[in-house]
Amino acid sequence: MKKSIQAKTIITILLSIVLCTTAFSQEETISKDDAGGRGFFMLGWSMMNLDELNTKLENRGYSKLSDNFISFGGIGYGMIGSILLGGHGNALSGKEIVSGVYKTSMSAAYGFFDLGYLLYSDGAINVYPLIGIGGGSMSLKIFENKILSFDEILDNPKRSVELSTGGFLINAALGADYLFQLGEDERGKGGIAVGIRAGYIFAPLKGDWKMNEIEITGSPNLGITGPYIQFMIGGGGFSKR
Repeated sequence: MKKSIQAKTIITILLSIVLCTTAFSQEETISKDDAGGRGFFMLGWSMMNLDELNTKLENRGYSKLSDNFISFGGIGYGMIGSILLGGHGNALSGKEIVSGVYKTSMSAAYGFFDLGYLLYSDGAINVYPLIGIGGGSMSLKIFENKILSFDEILDNPKRSVELSTGGFLINAALGADYLFQLGEDERGKGGIAVGIRAGYIFAPLKGDWKMNEIEITGSPNLGITGPYIQFMIGGGGFSKR
């Protein structure tokens, strides 16, 4: 399941960057209106509400998980006039917690299709609100806190378990980025861009918890819900009228 989450995130990031690159490459054919695109690598902080999960963990003798996560991924958007179309994907990595003879960790990943509107743009600075729809998955891993030999694992492979869930997500955010111009010609200009986004993710529809694709009962009602802030660096450009 963890490989599946990572694969979905990588695919979303690549699609986001391709979308941005495509929008920029089409500037020559969309010269009647302002058009362009920007793409970024991003690194930031996210928070998830894990209270219900932590209650279950503590009731069984495990230490509670931190609700703070490091996030990283990619963002891309294209501009046609004041409309922004794009997407982004993120992976969330939480702190590994020791609970006696076990370790626990939480990770997550999500992807969104984004629609935004330019509140302000002067060719270098873009300020915009946006809303995104998408989905995500999260994974709880519990494993023994000791070094094992290959033979020991073969003798008793049930030394770790991974539980996963997912669901439909909605993202609401405000972003701003700045383009440092490096080149310009008769079609437009481009350069290096930096930016920041802050927002909140909602999980209106939460999925069931599963272990190896088998549904389990009595699981906490949990989704990728909470605030985040992301710092971005990348590049892009826009066309002249």
